[in-house]
Amino acid sequence: MDTLRVPPLAPGRQAVTRARDAATLRAHPADITLQFLLGFAFGNMVGMCLAQNYDIPNLAKKLEDFKKDLDAKKKPPSS
Repeated sequence: MDTLRVPPLAPGRQAVTRARDAATLRAHPADITLQFLLGFAFGNMVGMCLAQNYDIPNLAKKLEDFKKDLDAKKKPPSS
């Protein structure tokens, strides 16, 4: 069975090949922005569906109640 032998590249060609390979790994800024916007929109839609169909607790109200409980424990009783 014959094996395919690839001749080594000249030193200048190696740098060009590495630079081209590195450029293909980087994403275009428009691709990153599109990916972010699609993910953001999809996340919002999933959140809206969950909020409409399930009883999701109101985190702002829970945090406010938690802060009130902490403040009540910190204050000494008035006599």
